[in-house]
Parts: sequence; structure tokens; C-alpha cells
Amino acid sequence: MSQSQVIVGGTLLDGTGADPVKGAMVVIENGEIVFAGKESARGLPRDAARIDASGASILPGLMDVHVHISLNAPADLVAEVVGRPLGQVAFEVAANLRQTVAAGVTTIRTVSDLAHLDIAARDAIRKGIAIGPRIHPCGKGLTTTGGHGQLLPCWLCQSHGELSEVVDGVDAIRRAVRLQVQAGAAWIKLFQTGGVVDPEGRIDAEEFTPSEFAAAVETAHTAGLPVAVHAHNRAGILRSIAEGCRSIEHGMHFDEECAAAARAKGAYYVPTLTVMNRIIRHGAQAGIPDYMIKNVRERLTKHHQYVKHAFDIGVGLACGTDAGSLLTPHGSAGREVAHFVDCGLSVPQAVSAATLVSARMLKAEDKVGSLAGGKRGDAIVVEGDVMADVRRLEVAGNMRAVMVDGRVVARAGHALS
Repeated sequence: MSQSQVIVGGTLLDGTGADPVKGAMVVIENGEIVFAGKESARGLPRDAARIDASGASILPGLMDVHVHISLNAPADLVAEVVGRPLGQVAFEVAANLRQTVAAGVTTIRTVSDLAHLDIAARDAIRKGIAIGPRIHPCGKGLTTTGGHGQLLPCWLCQSHGELSEVVDGVDAIRRAVRLQVQAGAAWIKLFQTGGVVDPEGRIDAEEFTPSEFAAAVETAHTAGLPVAVHAHNRAGILRSIAEGCRSIEHGMHFDEECAAAARAKGAYYVPTLTVMNRIIRHGAQAGIPDYMIKNVRERLTKHHQYVKHAFDIGVGLACGTDAGSLLTPHGSAGREVAHFVDCGLSVPQAVSAATLVSARMLKAEDKVGSLAGGKRGDAIVVEGDVMADVRRLEVAGNMRAVMVDGRVVARAGHALS
């Protein structure tokens, strides 16, 4: 295979939020971008493999920083976990990774998965024995007894355990964090509040005590790992920000006070609009319980308003979909971009949230997140004009080419071998 590739003829959205560039060209050599800009500014390199982007849009690979790669978008999470042997789950993870890159998503962060399969997947991709996106894994998230993220009833146990580590007390919390570090996690995930899947108002409750929560964050930071927190209500969000957590997940009550605190502390907001939209649109038909749909519906309008306010005052808005969770397919980052536009962001701003801003949250912006010289060659070529119709990003079949490290890994909605 040629060590040089050139994408030529399309409209460039470089991920920085800048205006699009028509008649663009991106040159990649040995997996690294050496030029991205007007085709007329530089001659075509000799002997480079050419990707024709005529009539298409050229973007950085999309990112999804809230993914459960070992789940398959079920309507019933408990049935999903108890109904599969671990070997089957491992094969499904491989399929989910391929589905992810086929949809133009070249980087993901996992936020609690079975049996550390997300960490194993990261390592397999790095070794070249599996196809998939770059992975920043959390391993297992941490929750309390009976807390959000504990799916199985107390009388049932499986050989491969829960989706999360169930821990109570400061000493248990510290050990659980260290177990994730030992397993190779790059992030620590905490479930600090109830969620939309929880009945009886638990979305408005906190779970870890202040001392437990502080111990978890301190132990993670001592190990050099950032912390992501599932937090819907104001108390949980504000506690997470005050303790120095890097990202707030879901945050349906991420109000003006929360946004101001996040901006002051440099915390990122990952609102996961896609899973909320999927529950509202498809939940009743799929058999999602009424209380879950109600939990979303009564908060949805405010949620969208909070997203726009947070963006407007300068909070880092990152792209996460909850892919794998309720009714949310893998490879959904394009849907999240469209929802950001629905909230009032421009298309370049929404694309930037799903690329460069997400890369900054992952502390990977020196390598990925925009199409610029010195970055790795993660790029997508999308059929049509994304500026005119951002929902073109929602359809995997619109991905004319998906590149990771300058290598084409998917075309027309299908991962390549």
C-alpha cells in the first residue's frame, strides 16, 4: 500500500469550528497529516493513493466519549446482561467496534463494560489483530450497593460479574479504583446519581457519600487518571465539579450554576442527547417502561436549553451518545452532532464538539481531533454537503471513506477486513 494518501475535491470542515473550505485537499504521509486546506495552495503529491471527495465533505473522524461497547442497544438492560455467556459478549464487542468505525467514529471512550473487555479491545486494536476505533477505556464503573449501574438483582451472580463494580465504604472504593488501574483503565467512571432507568425519583438522589466520593477521586488522581461521573442532579454535578472530576455525563439538570462552576474548574459536559432522544422516539414501541420515558420527557426541554447555555458561556461540550445502552446503536456520534445543531450550535461548532473538543477532554488533541499538519490521519469523507444537511452524518452508508492513521478501514457503511 502507498505510504501517501490524498483526499481531494471536497468541502473541508477541519474540526476547529472554522468556516468550511471548498475545493479542499488533505495529504497524509505515513499516517500523519502534512497538509489540509485549499487544493490550489499545494500541488498534488506524486504516487499518492487518491481518495476522490468530489461532491462530499471531509471531516476529522468523529468521537463518541460515552460508549458501552459490551452492550447492544437493548430495550431491557438486565436481560441483555444475564442472557449472554462471556464468550458471546466478546464476539459482539468485535462486531460493535466494526459498526462504530463504519459510521465514521474513529475514537471512543468506554464508560463501564463487562469483564474489562473494553481494555482488551483497546489492546487488540493497538496490536493490529482487531479493527476498531481508538479506545480510551474506563474498565468497570463504580457504584454503590443498589446504585445506578448495578443491573442484576441481589440474588443473582454471574461468573463475569456486573457491568460495574459494586463497592461500599472508603477502603472498598480505594481498592476498586486500584483494580481498574491494574486492569489498564485510562479513566475512572463513577455513578454518583440515579438515572433515567431508575424508578421512584432516584434520578434526584446521590449515591456515594461525600467521603466515599472524595476517596474515589483522590485515588484516581493519585494514579494519574481522570474521572468521569454519571450525574444528573445539581447536587451530584456540583460535587463532581468541586472535587475536580474531568467530565460530567448526562447532566439533565446542568443548570446555570453548574455551567458556571464547570467553566471555572475546566470540567467538560457530555450530555448524551442521543440516548434521551431514542428513548422518547422509540421507547414505547420497544417496551421501555413508562417511568423511564417520563423521566426523560419531563426534563428534555430544559436539558437542551442547558446544553446551549453551557456552550455559550464556554464550557467544553463533548460528544457522547451512550451507545450500546437503551436503544442507542454503536456508531451514533453523527446523531449527537445533529442534536447539538438542534440545540442551537452551528454545524462547524457541532462538528468541533464531536472532534477537537472531545479530543481535548481526552487530552489527545495533539494527535487527533482536527485535520491539521502533525495530526494523525483520522478522517472521514461523507457523501454530500454536511453544512446543508448535518443529518448526513447519521447514516453509516454515507461514509464514502473512513480512515484511521491514514488507513482506510471502512467504506459505504462497512468495515474492511
